[in-house]
Amino acid sequence: MSNLTIKRAIISVWNKDKVVPLAKKLEKQDVEIFSTGGTFRKLEESGVKVNRVSEITQYPEILDGRVKTLHPVIFGGLLADPDKEQHKKDLEQIGASSFQLVVVNLYPFSQAYNDPESSHDEIIEMIDIGGPSMLRAAAKNYKSNIVLSDPGQYDRFLEKLGKDSLNLGYRKELAAEVFQKTYEYDRQIVKYFADMQDESLLAEGLYKKVHELRYGENPDQKASLYAPQEDPDWRPFQQLGGKELSYNNYQDCLAAYQIVQDMQFDEPCCALIKHMNPCGFGTGENHKEAYLRAVKTDPKSYYGGIVSLNGKVTKELAEEMIKSFLECIIAPEYETEALEILKSKKNLRILIPDHEGLKNAKQIQSYGRGKLVQDQQKISESEEQNWKIVTNNKNTDAFRKALRIGWRLIKNVKSNAIVLADENGAVGVGAGQMSRVDALKIAIRKAGEAGLDLEGTIMASDAFFPFRDSVDLAHEEGLVGVIQPGGSIRDEEVITACDEHNMFMVFTGKRVFKH
Repeated sequence: MSNLTIKRAIISVWNKDKVVPLAKKLEKQDVEIFSTGGTFRKLEESGVKVNRVSEITQYPEILDGRVKTLHPVIFGGLLADPDKEQHKKDLEQIGASSFQLVVVNLYPFSQAYNDPESSHDEIIEMIDIGGPSMLRAAAKNYKSNIVLSDPGQYDRFLEKLGKDSLNLGYRKELAAEVFQKTYEYDRQIVKYFADMQDESLLAEGLYKKVHELRYGENPDQKASLYAPQEDPDWRPFQQLGGKELSYNNYQDCLAAYQIVQDMQFDEPCCALIKHMNPCGFGTGENHKEAYLRAVKTDPKSYYGGIVSLNGKVTKELAEEMIKSFLECIIAPEYETEALEILKSKKNLRILIPDHEGLKNAKQIQSYGRGKLVQDQQKISESEEQNWKIVTNNKNTDAFRKALRIGWRLIKNVKSNAIVLADENGAVGVGAGQMSRVDALKIAIRKAGEAGLDLEGTIMASDAFFPFRDSVDLAHEEGLVGVIQPGGSIRDEEVITACDEHNMFMVFTGKRVFKH
């Protein structure tokens, strides 16, 4: 069916802008108009010949107008395909006739929801039932009718009506707009019910609650775990033992896993996490050696932390790990004996990462009722081709591994951040300071407390140095070089400081802030 002849129309709108001129044009075209409630009164008072929907349903509006159009003669008339004989017979059997035009717009639910003066009951009454149902029915049957869901569509419709060009493509376009509108409408309703429960993730309409957590970051904060609606294999970690993960555990586990992934090392490596910051990182001939080197970075802070490894947990490593209190262990594989040893600590969470499940291209943060969305930042080996040695001292080859460890680790430390590193792992970490030199002082202090030698280590910074003070302090402690993004108006001052101390400095050209 290419063009459409309109004989019967149903008009039921909340927003009555332009509806009278529209109805009068339809009346001139000998279109029989049916309407409900306030729309009927508006058209009748304006002199439009209009019939009540109740005349064809033979039922009055009930429940304060909640039920007006929900009847087989209405929906049969909206959904019947005139090319199907059985549809014609079904309409005849119930005494119904087809509609060729539906003009409906919805109750202003979002307006009521966002009005602080609206009561809960007032908001609930703005959930339209018959309107979306008629719109969806007419849109589904777009081959046989046309559906107008917004006053902004009326002028173009009347122009096309006058030219007899209500073709199939146009009707399909209007039908698509209906499904977009009803999708957004339902999303707002979902969000309202979610907000009543303080569960903003549910508002996306794409997630379902798995279970409530004991609490969030703190005991007075409610928290829940959600999963994608249509993904049964969504879990990023398989848990082999230990008690249920907490809200903070989930975040720390993601941070710990990410550090090991960023390293991209084939050799054994281990990261230790506390409060989403690395408090240790080490490499070694085997994973036990890597773990012990990571512990050496900060022997105090890793207590109650998260361990992440890039290889199998052996019996020997498991025996070492249960000597301390740990919250979670993340590894791709466990020896059978190792699992038995770890499970002897009944609260210790034992996890296997699902690499595919942990791939996430976006980071999402609530912003009031909105969302802030950004890409995940990635580090790749190819980026090292863009590194530039900006000092007179170009002797970086001997420190390539230390630079790599420092740069890939600093990406995962809260800003302002400093990492001191050698070829075996982290030597000191300074995280979350308001000034960069204070972060360096903390890293130096931590290294000293751990008994680690700073001679021959490098310093990594997540953003540029605004002053030369950090370089001067690093030189006093015996550091040999610096890796940082560059980009300060005082870059020359900082480079000069390195040259004075015969230190090298590498610019990566990439900032890795982590707020």
